[in-house]
Parts: sequence; structure tokens; C-alpha cells
Amino acid sequence: MKTTEAAFQQDLLQQARLAKSTIVGWRRAIHSNPELSFCEKQTSTLVGDTLAKLSFKVTRGIAGTGLIADIGSDSGNDKTIIIRADLDALPIEETPGLEYGSQNQGVMHACGHDAHVACALGAASLVASAFQSGAFKNGRVRFLFQPAEEMVNDEGKSGAAMMIAENALAGAQAMLALHVFPDVPMGEISIKEGQFLAACDSFDIRVRGSQSHGAYPQDGIDAIVLSAQVVQAIQTIISRKKSALDPAVMSLGGIKSTTYRHNIIAEEVTLTGTARYFDASLHEKLKYELSQACEIATILGGSYSLNYVQDNPPVINDPAITNLVKDCAAKLIGENNVKPAQLQMGADDFGFFSAAIPSCYFFLGAEIAGDRRKIHTPNFDIDEDCLPIGAALLTSAALTYLETD
Repeated sequence: MKTTEAAFQQDLLQQARLAKSTIVGWRRAIHSNPELSFCEKQTSTLVGDTLAKLSFKVTRGIAGTGLIADIGSDSGNDKTIIIRADLDALPIEETPGLEYGSQNQGVMHACGHDAHVACALGAASLVASAFQSGAFKNGRVRFLFQPAEEMVNDEGKSGAAMMIAENALAGAQAMLALHVFPDVPMGEISIKEGQFLAACDSFDIRVRGSQSHGAYPQDGIDAIVLSAQVVQAIQTIISRKKSALDPAVMSLGGIKSTTYRHNIIAEEVTLTGTARYFDASLHEKLKYELSQACEIATILGGSYSLNYVQDNPPVINDPAITNLVKDCAAKLIGENNVKPAQLQMGADDFGFFSAAIPSCYFFLGAEIAGDRRKIHTPNFDIDEDCLPIGAALLTSAALTYLETD
């Protein structure tokens, strides 16, 4: 049976739904034992052991806790497609009460990476069955499980960049990934070709003045006042220093002084934030304008230092791969459930992958009906009925790609 036939797609979805309890079990096991970026040892072990039992060739210890697992032909003439999932959790204390809630204090799967791993493992099981049945003899599917999507190491590298540096993409021609999304109803996907998720730069600013007694501010240079002026200037960058036709946002996420006393004029204040955009030229533009805003501190008698780093490039979906995923989804869940996505200012280090290899990244509807849970919040959760859909769609798209000329 050809992958392009609707009956094949529906059979995959039926198989995935029959395996729902297993897929949900994986998700809940990982959800209850979340691990922070670069510390995903037990999660990686669970994934690697599961894939080994499915007869995948597993390579562990890539970028620390990452791994890849291949199945199919390893002939250099055959096509290879990669399915990616991220392993790490967030430093968030989960709201109590969930049966399978986090057992690790202050750590939580608040961005759905547990679901991504479960969908990928479900897809791995379906792919293994397809190859072992003899229905597929050519081509290879690689599953890539990366550490540290949520943060970078001391060298400024996230898990995706590290996996690429260690040749995890070798021999592959295409790549797929999904993200559970509570803004999309369960049973739907949201997808678009071209630009999808923004590039993300992070910055840290240190504003320095000189300390003095609160009764004698004239004897010092108030770093809080300097910082307030810098903050005001930053707020004009997006509205006045770039074209309104180029989407971008700059946000400050934190500000703190080295002293916190009612009678001390602060000597130093630090600020941290992000800049997000789609046009690559804005990286240097926004960095320059931010430095100009910080110069206000110098003009007013203080000083500053600025550390500005590009964390992730934008996620850009390849038109051909994206249209293939759309076609598969239409056969699986119905064309009316394949919805066009909007540009998102959210970021994902999958952007490194999409810059290196033709890719498609899409949102899997995971909304709990009547109770939408926001990502990166203490009560985040999903409708687990989405998991078999994600597993089936990843499988369908991967096998269809291998069969497509």
C-alpha cells in the first residue's frame, strides 16, 4: 500500500490510537521525572533503552545526554529523514495535584517536551513496524533526541547547535519536528511554510554609577536613575529605529541592583532581556541600537557594559517538506483540521536545524477543551488525545518522504 493512499494514513492513525496507553505512559513517566537542560540522564536512558528494544541502531552520548537512533537502509544512496524531539524541562515549580506531577522540586515539563518525546517514541514504534513488515526496504529514518532546547551552555551553545557540531545530521536530507501548543484545539495542527518562529537574541546590561548615602545623592551617581533612562530609551528602539513592516520585539525580563537598602544609592544595576525578529539583518541593527540606548548612562556620568548573544536563528520551514506534511495531515485528520499558522515571536533552537537542512516544524493542537493551559506556567498540561495524532503524523510524513521521488 502506498503512503499516499488515505487508507495507509488512516491505518497509521488507528495503530497509534491502539498504542495510546503506551505513548501516554512514556509521557507521564517523563513528566513525573523532569530534568533540566544538560542534565537529562534518566530521560535519555529511558529513550535509548526503548529505541534499542525496537531494533534501532542507537548512538548515545551526543552533546552530553543527546542521542540518535537509525532504522532502515544505511546505503549512501538512500534518503534519510530525521524526526527530532527535545528532552529538557524548566526550572518551574509545578502546581500540586496532578497524578503524574513532577517529583523533582522546582523542575517541571512546562513546555511539553515530555509530549514531544512520547510522540517521537510512538512514531519510532510505528516506523519500526513498517520496516520490519518489509513494506519499506529503502531509505532510513533517524530519531534525534537533543538536550538543552531551553538554555545554552557556558559557551553560548544550545543542544541543537551542539548536536550539529557532533555530526548528528550526517547523511540526512530532511527533518521534522512538532511542538504541542495549547492555543490550537486538540485534533488540529497549525502549520505554515517559510518563516515561522522568530530568531532570539539575549542580552545582559550592567549599568554602573557610584554608591552614596540616600541622604546625599549628590555625592554619588545613581545607577537606578541611569537604568531608568536606559529602559525608556530601549522602549523606543522597536517603534522608532526599524521599519514597522519588519516584525520584531524587544523585552526586558529582569532588573536588579547590587544593593537593596532604603538608604543606599545603588552603584550598579543589571538588566536582562531578549530581542526577537525574522529579518537576519536586524541582529546587528538591534544590537547597535541597544548599545546606543545604553550610552545614556555614559552621558549622565556613569558607565555600562553590554553582552549581546544570538541564541537561536529563526525557524524557517521548507515549502516542499511543509506541503508534504500538510498533505499527510489532511489524509490523517481531515483537511479542515489543517490550519494555517501565523508568525510566532516565540523561538526554538530548531532554527539551527532548519538553517542546516530542509525542515518542517509544526504545532500539534493540545488544548484541554475549556481549560487552556499556557506554556511555561506552573499548571501547564495537555489533552493527551493529541499524542497518537502526533506520532501518526510524524510517521506518515517520514515514510511518505522516503517514498517520494
